[in-house]
Amino acid sequence: MVLAAVSIAVGLSVAFFNMFYWAGIQDIVSTEVKSPAQIVFDFYIAQAVSTVLVVIGLYQVYRAVAATKAGSTPSILSVMKEALASRRAVRVGAAVAIVYAALYAFASSLIAYQPTVDFAKVYGVSHPAWAVFTTGATGAAPAIYLYLPSAHLGMQLLPLTLLFIFLVPILVGFNVVLSFYALRLSSFPQTSRWLATSGAVFGLFTACPTCAGLFLASSIGGVGTALAVALAPFQLLFVAVTLPVLLIGPLFTAMSVKKSYEASCRLPTLPAGRGIPKR
Repeated sequence: MVLAAVSIAVGLSVAFFNMFYWAGIQDIVSTEVKSPAQIVFDFYIAQAVSTVLVVIGLYQVYRAVAATKAGSTPSILSVMKEALASRRAVRVGAAVAIVYAALYAFASSLIAYQPTVDFAKVYGVSHPAWAVFTTGATGAAPAIYLYLPSAHLGMQLLPLTLLFIFLVPILVGFNVVLSFYALRLSSFPQTSRWLATSGAVFGLFTACPTCAGLFLASSIGGVGTALAVALAPFQLLFVAVTLPVLLIGPLFTAMSVKKSYEASCRLPTLPAGRGIPKR
């Protein structure tokens, strides 16, 4: 866990320092550097390294939870281990994480499909091309735009978007694994089942911040569409604010399941081949 915490902390620190540092020098770069492409590429190499560190840290957390030893009393880590040991829950969580990543890629315009747009007229490109923009809001600059006119595809690479496309789906998937596992505890008494369900609902409710704009647009009609468009520039901020909630969600769900174990007098699952420890 120490190695995981260090890896995540260093990765996030490098990523956000990189973004804020660029925000401070972007005016100098845009006015004094004639060919900023190399500087932009160096920036994204640093971002890639920081993202890899964060993902490695999350993987170390998974390994630490999976290696948790069962004790005589249930704990939050043992509940998480049981959830991760459920193949069905893991498959559901992985599927949701993949779908969420695809949804986030399109909702954040990381990938844009425009079949009715003439790229030559609108963007001035008739063949695969790319462009670099050095100024913008913190986390949104520098930006790299890729154009694929023949496929009617475009990509908008932004620092925060590329960080979140790896970080958020993993957290969403973990929330869903625990929530799905908690919702399957239907054999518990009504009181304890309610505890587990409340934790699961909390995890699922926080699992899709990107869906907010799409929900408004589809459910409220014209007003919702206008509101979704107005809130679109703040989508990354919504996800950033939601990250702490996504981190707290699994703890809340696991705590609810732990209380349901205690309420139903259930013992934690022991590893195969081990009996009840002697006193």
